[in-house]
Amino acid sequence: MHWLKKHLKALIIITAILIAYFSQVTMSDWLVKKKIRKDITAFSQLYTSLYRQSFEQMRELSEQLMFICDRSDIELMSQAKMRNIFVDYVDLHLENSQSCSIYNNNRADRKLMMFPESEQLNFDNMSIILSKNQFKEMHFNRNGGILRFAFQQPRNFLTNCDHCLFIIVDVNGRNIQLYSQTNEPYKEIYNGTLNNGIGAKLYINERGVEFLVGNLVKFFAILVVLLGVLLAVGIELNQPDYKGLNSLLNDAIESNVLIPFYQPIVMPEGGKYKVVGAEVLVRWLAENGEYIPPSSFIPIAEQNGTIDRITDQLIDNVLADIQMLNLPENFFMSVNVSPSYLEKTDTADKLLNKIAAVGLDPHVLSLEITERTKFSDLHKAAACIETLTAKGISIKLDDCGTGYGAFSYLHILNIDTIKIDRMFITSIGLADFKNNILGAILAFARESNLHVVAEGIETKVQADYLIKNGVEMLQGSYFADPVPFESFKFKQITTNKDSIF
Repeated sequence: MHWLKKHLKALIIITAILIAYFSQVTMSDWLVKKKIRKDITAFSQLYTSLYRQSFEQMRELSEQLMFICDRSDIELMSQAKMRNIFVDYVDLHLENSQSCSIYNNNRADRKLMMFPESEQLNFDNMSIILSKNQFKEMHFNRNGGILRFAFQQPRNFLTNCDHCLFIIVDVNGRNIQLYSQTNEPYKEIYNGTLNNGIGAKLYINERGVEFLVGNLVKFFAILVVLLGVLLAVGIELNQPDYKGLNSLLNDAIESNVLIPFYQPIVMPEGGKYKVVGAEVLVRWLAENGEYIPPSSFIPIAEQNGTIDRITDQLIDNVLADIQMLNLPENFFMSVNVSPSYLEKTDTADKLLNKIAAVGLDPHVLSLEITERTKFSDLHKAAACIETLTAKGISIKLDDCGTGYGAFSYLHILNIDTIKIDRMFITSIGLADFKNNILGAILAFARESNLHVVAEGIETKVQADYLIKNGVEMLQGSYFADPVPFESFKFKQITTNKDSIF
């Protein structure tokens, strides 16, 4: 017993280290499955919609063509190819052996192959050709011949992690594979039915696991060891002079030391960039004069219920900052709000009263819905949003495509703008950049008449690419980092009323 007491601290620390080490695989699997379950659902909705749209566009094309390979037929095929992110090639094969393609009006560049029934899915006058259980071609059969288009394989939603995962979906009893794989070992992490009723299985390799949750698993292991060390050295959390993080956060709210920082949102104009608004990012001003980033305390605020108090205080501080300024026309300040904030019955009236009290037009405030937590009552949120948008307040969906049911939110809530997360931006300009996912989101926005803001822009190459592809507003360190209001006011408004740089 004396030996146990003497070495108890060492045993506790060693036990914590062993638990941290051996629990990493279990923790990793749990985190991957949790993240994949929400991601695959969101992207399945998007891709199902876009594939259906793709097929319908080609069906319309087959009905518009004259099947004579004249200039009109070539132009129609070229336009269809340009509008369709899943189409790599289009050609036309006539019954008289004549053919043409989007690149050559004399003959098709690729030979029309015949495929056995085992490699086809047939629907009336349409055939989908499979190769190694992957979509390869689609044929539309008309009296005048065959319209063919070839698919290009979409990039998986783990940007910059090629061949990290693949999906098997059940289409009319056939197992179809989306995304290619390598000879690396893969393990099944999802087996279920997607929102559109299609059965799906998802497989991921170790690189994909590391890409998805590697840092979180390491953080968990460190946390377990740290807790063991704290226990070993005898720190008692109920000491009278001890303040937990919850208590410190409450003190910070009471002391009003959660400070708004402002990062400009710009729009291209005349070869320059015009500052049209800013995103408000909260920082905790610590006693030592340093700022604590939101990633360190916002998740805790969402868990302990103080997030809505922080939001109210932040909006009060923003309105106080800008009420004396002569803002450019249609200038806006975007504040992040949680789903729970929009579900409260008094939120709309409270916000409108705050704005009226300082004599500002409601359009100066914009709300960005974060997706770290789910909506529990979409109908209450929809009623709140309708009241706010009727007064001119813009509602944006932050980090579109990376959180909970983004696309279902767009269907139900009156959202007018989506923000593209930096994960879709970082690889622009790199050798391995593939634009399928980003192109799909932009196509979705165009079809839904949504405004688009891209965030996380760090280079001119990224900015130029996004502008060329129809993104209206841009945000990121390439233009300016988040700064306190005095710096933001001085640099972006006071010194230049046109806000052009």
